[in-house]
Amino acid sequence: MRIVLGGGGGADDERPLNELYAAWVGPGGKVLYWPVALRGIRTFESCFAWISSSLEPLGITNIGMWTELAGHREGELDLFDGVYIGGGNTYSLLAELRESGFDRYLQSFARRGKAVYGGSAGAAVLGRDIRTVEHMDHNHVGLTDMTGLDLADGHAVWVHYTAADDSLIQSFVERHRLPVLALSERAGLVIEDGGVRSAVNDN
Repeated sequence: MRIVLGGGGGADDERPLNELYAAWVGPGGKVLYWPVALRGIRTFESCFAWISSSLEPLGITNIGMWTELAGHREGELDLFDGVYIGGGNTYSLLAELRESGFDRYLQSFARRGKAVYGGSAGAAVLGRDIRTVEHMDHNHVGLTDMTGLDLADGHAVWVHYTAADDSLIQSFVERHRLPVLALSERAGLVIEDGGVRSAVNDN
């Protein structure tokens, strides 16, 4: 697998992670962007402008965007070299992935070695359990099964981490008996070829 998990910072914070992701995709590669977690929060036009400004300077100019997953088929993923999942509401993102079947399709895509980027909600949903976001996201879709896609080496993923979250993380670990990867907005995690390493923007 080749997965990047971003803590949810801005474009400058995430640039080293985007650079690695762009290297995986390669010049001329095609990226599929899913901004679905931001439905009702930001316009999809602004979302596309953001992803374009983040990836085009890194040589990724062939970017497709799906604003909803329903109606798409698993085979369409074969047209892309990478999937990029942005932030927003983690509960609505996971619900849409499940309802469309793209939770399973994305797991298969990742396990075939295709590049996957998850930032903020996109990172949390790739973890083992999304209850790491219950202190900041509203479950307006009434989701009851909080099991994530489990593509983060068996860990739940805590995004937008600050030291103030330490007691919340300790409580989460004690209640759910799950290991946690805590990512600040200037930090990320890289999963590649069975190995896991951190990536921190020190600039």
